[in-house]
Amino acid sequence: MTEIVDPEQHRDWNWWYLLLLIPFVAVLWVPFYNSSEPYLDFGRQRPPANYPRLTTYTVQNETGPLKVGLPLFKPGANYRRWVEVWLDDKLLRPGRDWTLSSPGGPLDTLPRPITDAEITFTSPRTGEVQIVADRPGIPFFYWYQLLWVLIGAALAALVYFMTERR
Repeated sequence: MTEIVDPEQHRDWNWWYLLLLIPFVAVLWVPFYNSSEPYLDFGRQRPPANYPRLTTYTVQNETGPLKVGLPLFKPGANYRRWVEVWLDDKLLRPGRDWTLSSPGGPLDTLPRPITDAEITFTSPRTGEVQIVADRPGIPFFYWYQLLWVLIGAALAALVYFMTERR
């Protein structure tokens, strides 16, 4: 059986293209999801005082450096997930509010565990500082990918019902 195609008819937008375009950009295009990683602090609570991977300081208009005081085992140099820094019950953002370094050299070349890591604030801070290392949780990439499985299913249903012939 052959399909008869009218040469005068041009192809219009097809809603099925939506199923290819949106998930491709959101899930497969690495620069997008690396830049879209949120730093969500709702639902996060300050660690209890007896938490085993916790170092506490009191600072008065200081930028640091403050010793982490705990061994860091994670590979690479992306320290955003290695430690959390709290200042008076407020979670500070890595890179914007503080940086992590080591007098021993660049983080990615140091042997693990890193035992001499230091936190430096980007601006002077006053208050009680808590440095927490290796808190459990689901990494961003995993829950982001799983979220897009659900969004993809919802998009497929939406497109199916929009294009269903009556």
